[in-house]
Amino acid sequence: MQKVMIRKSGYIVVEVTDGTDTCVSEAISFCRIESLLLCAPEGTEIVCEVSNFQCYACVNCQEGFYESLEIFLNICQDIQVVTDVTVELTGEFCEPRGLIELDSCPRNVSLPPQCDLGFGSQMSEEDTPTVIINEKNSAQNIEVSQVENLCINTQKVYDWIVTQTNLEIRKNAEDAPFVCEICRIELFVPALIVCEREISGMVVCDCEPVSGATVFFTASPDIVTITPDPVITGPDGTFVATVTVPEGTELTNITITATTNVNDQVVSDTQPTAVSCPEEECTLALFGPESIDCSGMVHGNISCGNGTIEGVEVTFTANPAIVDFNPNPATTGAAGNFFTGVSVPDGTPPTDVEITATATVDGQILTDTIITNVSCEQDCELTLNVPAEISCEGDITGSIFCDALPVEDAEITFSIFPEIGIFVPNPATSEADGTFATTLTIPEGTPPTSVVITATTTVDGSTVTTMVGSNVECPGEDCPCKFRIGVEGGSAPAVVDITENGFSDTLEGTINVTAVQCFTASPMCNPAVDNFNVAFGSDGTTINFIQGRRFEIECEGDSFARVRGTARAQGDVFSGVFEVEITLSIDEMNMGTWTVFATNFAGDTFLTTFMAEVNPMTFIGDCEDTPALLTRLRDC
Repeated sequence: MQKVMIRKSGYIVVEVTDGTDTCVSEAISFCRIESLLLCAPEGTEIVCEVSNFQCYACVNCQEGFYESLEIFLNICQDIQVVTDVTVELTGEFCEPRGLIELDSCPRNVSLPPQCDLGFGSQMSEEDTPTVIINEKNSAQNIEVSQVENLCINTQKVYDWIVTQTNLEIRKNAEDAPFVCEICRIELFVPALIVCEREISGMVVCDCEPVSGATVFFTASPDIVTITPDPVITGPDGTFVATVTVPEGTELTNITITATTNVNDQVVSDTQPTAVSCPEEECTLALFGPESIDCSGMVHGNISCGNGTIEGVEVTFTANPAIVDFNPNPATTGAAGNFFTGVSVPDGTPPTDVEITATATVDGQILTDTIITNVSCEQDCELTLNVPAEISCEGDITGSIFCDALPVEDAEITFSIFPEIGIFVPNPATSEADGTFATTLTIPEGTPPTSVVITATTTVDGSTVTTMVGSNVECPGEDCPCKFRIGVEGGSAPAVVDITENGFSDTLEGTINVTAVQCFTASPMCNPAVDNFNVAFGSDGTTINFIQGRRFEIECEGDSFARVRGTARAQGDVFSGVFEVEITLSIDEMNMGTWTVFATNFAGDTFLTTFMAEVNPMTFIGDCEDTPALLTRLRDC
């Protein structure tokens, strides 16, 4: 037996509220040391676990004045003495039994008891004879062929007790003061920062905004610059600063902390984010499939820092020059994306082709190259004529020929990626000369967006496909509403279902989602504000969607927001341009139900629905609304 000293220590805070006003005590420390006799040989360890904890407090007042505070703690604790040991078990190898054959007839037939007819006693049940019909279904006994000793590592408990500790704390008023004007700082940081982004926040005391507060920033690791630092809160208690990431910074997880001192209270808030910035001021990224059979598509993105570049012409070349691009050049949309169709001539054997995309931005030549294997062996040719630019509505024509002859009554189905607009008719039917036509209608309010249009038909069991890139738009209301949404604490547990190259998987990890659309604190909307990001991590696996740009948003009151647009996938699972949709529905307790769905042209998907509190800086409203930021603060 050993004499073991157990120390229970911690801090208690007492909160007093009348439903309107709240006061909180300063942290009150407690400590209790107890001695126990335990069987604790050398090499063992003491494991303590609090199994139950109860706390009660009495605020003692005299003639309306706070005099003293009494706190009563009831702590139940499991205390074990354990060590890792190896134990030996005896295991027996056995052989499988014989098969049981099913019979449609019963195995046994029993004669019913006989009646007493006066010639003797009734036959007892024990005397009833049994006729054995079949024995072939008897299971064979299993004979043990070998005995083995198994060694298993497990935990051995040498001693185990349950203790209860009652602890009373008494403090005079001057030793346990209450703070009734509670101050806090709230920080909103994007889930991902590429080169440069704004962060924002607010300082409040007793649910009232604090103007003139000095807010200092720190980052860990300290690889970014935040300006101004410090920043002073405005009349509404809010502040805004800019985070700048050095060029050449690889994707790095950091935390940003904002701290201020208000009414002798030092308060802070810390939010996680991931930062990166390429070495080049502007970059061009090209993506494509590993192989193309007759017809395919390549796509990419041009960005400068955190901004995307619209209206840049991208020229394509191939080496060897055995494929055609449509269009060539392609033009980037508002999100900086571009698409072009790739056509491979009939009779082309499997060949590796270098495809290069080139563009010039502010005198800087940008280029990227991918390698894909192309081939084509088919008797039919499907052509598609798509305007390079479609504003609200555009006519699309084409033809289908097989063995140089037109195909009549072929059904041609159309699709568009990202999914914007409606084709009428869809499918279209080819005429006697092999031609067909459809009209693409783009929804009002769609910004300039680069898309790829696909036409597909089946002739004599063979599927023929062709793809053409284009740019679509339809001017209209840029901002039907505005919002700024984020996950409280910058992280929430989530389960994600993904599909990659036709294979499905489920990942468990943490997620951070932020979206700022048309937001400004003024009673108006700002169409230039357009960004959303998703960051997900699971045991070293990273899936990010960065530089998200909208083509539609939706709000319902102050509790529902949705954004759909395109974003660039980043991480070790996906790459290229994805269509992404984020929805958020907030209940009266500020608990949000979040859904994120992303898909690309190849059919890869990312889907999760999770619940998490919203960041207190979250706002959803109409353009003329002024953010009532305090409505999202806990206890306000």
